[in-house]
Amino acid sequence: MQGERVNQEESVEQMDARFEELCAQVESERERLHVPGAVVGVMFEGEEQIRGFGVTSVDHPLAVDATTLFQIGSITKTFVGTLIMRLVEQSKVALDAPLRTYLPDLRMSGEAVAEQVTLRHLLTHTGGWVGDYFDDCGIGEDALATMVARVADLPQLTPLGEIWSYNNSGFYLAGRVIEVVTGKPFETAMQEMILDPLGMKQSFFFAHDVITRRFAVGHIVKEEKAEIAIPWAIGRAAHPAGGLICTAGDLFRYARFHAGDGTTEDGTRLLTPESLAQMRIPQCAAGASVRSVSPGLLRVGRRRVSWVMAAARTVRSRSLFSLRIAVSRWSS
Repeated sequence: MQGERVNQEESVEQMDARFEELCAQVESERERLHVPGAVVGVMFEGEEQIRGFGVTSVDHPLAVDATTLFQIGSITKTFVGTLIMRLVEQSKVALDAPLRTYLPDLRMSGEAVAEQVTLRHLLTHTGGWVGDYFDDCGIGEDALATMVARVADLPQLTPLGEIWSYNNSGFYLAGRVIEVVTGKPFETAMQEMILDPLGMKQSFFFAHDVITRRFAVGHIVKEEKAEIAIPWAIGRAAHPAGGLICTAGDLFRYARFHAGDGTTEDGTRLLTPESLAQMRIPQCAAGASVRSVSPGLLRVGRRRVSWVMAAARTVRSRSLFSLRIAVSRWSS
């Protein structure tokens, strides 16, 4: 027993030393790239370490710490995929059923696509129409329905299901499906089905929930000087594609769930192990930097990658969520 305790202490010391090396590198790169603020978290063998760097805003600076809220951008898409899989298990949706099963009035630029497009196409970015479409559809509960109507006018660039091309607008459709089958606004469904069960109490979609807490704003670097990016919030209709705001600690809760057996910390089952495994099976080949895609998530690296890695980049911020499962190996 004494030998095991010594080994554990050595392991903790080694992790601490490696984390300090990582933090030193982060701080060096932050200064070199003129990044005002960042937070880094590492979870390894049950131990978690989080550290903040810099400030939340160049105009109204507060020190970034472990409680600071950040916009996590397209990592939100992984939450959408997780929620969709819950609905699959409840037999409320099927990944390969036509979207018109749930959105009977769905229109796309081509009738054949409107008839055949499925949730699997949306979650794996293989819809083929213009993906980088953003529009202000207001802050009301009809925002997603309005956006879906506008998606109908987006040109089809590649055949449905044949080519991977990052597609934000596909997640507007996925979010609207969630609303229709649950009978609730997208944000409410996400809160009740994912965030609350996982104990993610510092995760939000709306600015009015964030404004009383410590939060980071996005910046743009111009002539080696950081300026605040305006506007801060994205439109409500884009929430399924990238609207979640949370702390690093809450992302750890999410990571522990995906690294586990589908149960929450209190033992409540959200997904079966089979569904979690399905979410890590590559579905299609992608480009040079993104090697393969699975439902709702994508992988970056030299080898085929599993479901639970997502990178996000907007004009405001960059974020990365990565999770190594069992024998899965990847580099980023």
